[in-house]
Amino acid sequence: MKDPAWSSRFKVVMSNRTQDTRLLVVFDDSDASIRAVSYVAKLVARRRQFCICLVHVLPPFPPALMEHGGSQDPLEERRLDLALKTEQGRWISTVKERAQKCFEQAVTILRRAGGSGRAVQTLFCEPGESQETADSLLSMAKEYQCQTVVAGRRSVLWLHELSSQDLSEELLQRGKGGCIWAIE
Repeated sequence: MKDPAWSSRFKVVMSNRTQDTRLLVVFDDSDASIRAVSYVAKLVARRRQFCICLVHVLPPFPPALMEHGGSQDPLEERRLDLALKTEQGRWISTVKERAQKCFEQAVTILRRAGGSGRAVQTLFCEPGESQETADSLLSMAKEYQCQTVVAGRRSVLWLHELSSQDLSEELLQRGKGGCIWAIE
């Protein structure tokens, strides 16, 4: 026979735990990320106690925007630094504008599955100078209190896996103490 007191305590605990459940979903226009968003949509879109943080990883800067030639004159060096930062800012703005289509596609997938637009937050992971993308995403997950990080995984030949890793693989290796879903 079920203990009604235990049953009511269990429901309270479960509702409190899932009420704040946040997922960080890595998204771009790749088939792998579309599969990941579709999977999340099937699992949690209709459940109101979930918040989905869609994060678009911006590509690395083009080589021309990595550094300038430098100068012996300190004033000229500062001017070149400022010009480089300005160009990097323009480039980031342009890439973010293009990424809006990706976000619209992901939000449409979630809405079609019954999700609420209010439960979706969109974020960008900008190119970092000293931090790997996987580390940046894990830091974002912590900052936005996301208990789970979801990333699409590309199917690649085993030979290619030896030379370069997929982002989901890096997340799996570095995401100690967290929950990582690599959707194939």
